[in-house]
Amino acid sequence: MPQKEKNSLKEDLRKKIEEFSALYEVGKSITSTLRLDEVLSLITKKTATIMKAYACSLRLLDKSGCELLLRSSYGFANKRFQKIKRSLKVGESIAGKVVKSGKYYIINDLRKEKKYKYPSYATAIGLRSVVTVPLVLKGKIIGTLSIYNTKVGKYNPEDAKLLAMFASQAAIAIENARLFEQAQTGYLNTIRTLSNIIDAKDSQTFGHSERVMEHCMDIAKALKLSESQKEVLKYAGLLHDIGKIGIDVGILRKPSKLTQDEWKIMAMHPVVGSGIVEQIGFLDDMAPIILHHHERYDGKGYPSKLKKNKIPLGARILSIVDAYESMVSDRPYRKALSSKKIRQELLEGAGTQFDPNIVKIFIKVLDKKK
Repeated sequence: MPQKEKNSLKEDLRKKIEEFSALYEVGKSITSTLRLDEVLSLITKKTATIMKAYACSLRLLDKSGCELLLRSSYGFANKRFQKIKRSLKVGESIAGKVVKSGKYYIINDLRKEKKYKYPSYATAIGLRSVVTVPLVLKGKIIGTLSIYNTKVGKYNPEDAKLLAMFASQAAIAIENARLFEQAQTGYLNTIRTLSNIIDAKDSQTFGHSERVMEHCMDIAKALKLSESQKEVLKYAGLLHDIGKIGIDVGILRKPSKLTQDEWKIMAMHPVVGSGIVEQIGFLDDMAPIILHHHERYDGKGYPSKLKKNKIPLGARILSIVDAYESMVSDRPYRKALSSKKIRQELLEGAGTQFDPNIVKIFIKVLDKKK
């Protein structure tokens, strides 16, 4: 074989190795999470980086299949890009035409391309070349993936084919994330049903768990907790009283002080509740929060008499919110407290019953809602 031909084969092999390495890198990154927004962000960032593009955008079809929604972008000037229309009709602009035709589209100079919807924007930030490919899943187009460059004539059919390979990986990752979100929604609906059953045992606390969950999310946001921490706390807020499901309604609704034996039964609900959720695989992370949400910061709570930071953070948050929700609601043994009295109770309990830092944060959250 002539040397020239050998060198050509070596170069082709080198390119293929680079392409498959890049494909593996993209696939590994975008399957590292199942959260849809994170998946979309990773797709645009990784695609732009590996394809050495100035920017990248990803659009997905809406439920009607008639509109392409801009779901993620990377590398664009934010202020200017905010002016870009967030949705395109199928057949509109380049992305819309790619969805309609099912074929990739290459533009060598955006300034001269009449089909492109935003030539002035492209000119302003120096974009010249673009290639757009369809996102295809099981033979069905679900969106588009585009990369942009500042050089004229930057892209060719080989680039489009490589981008199409990235897009096929991206489509699978998007579908997995969507299925995961659907499953999570199903879980949450099941949990809400369970929490409603528990609350329904006592007509005066109906909706209590839902309100507790919402306040917990407000504190979680203020504390800048991670998405996974928020998710566990959300479910724990909804199911924190699940252990009451086996307690006699007469005890739950008793208008007078509980007897010692009745109190022992009531005080077991965190233990029973944590035991229940531990048996359900996707709920077991919240078991410690449910188990310890009646602990006190000074160590005088139950069931384990934990102190300060030995109490899980989620349980410390839930403890304050649960107490607050009790104070704002009418109970068989008393009427709801005034806002002034509730604030006083929270501040007086800071450092003894409650984590003082979380009390401060919660009061700020409540003040913002006034």
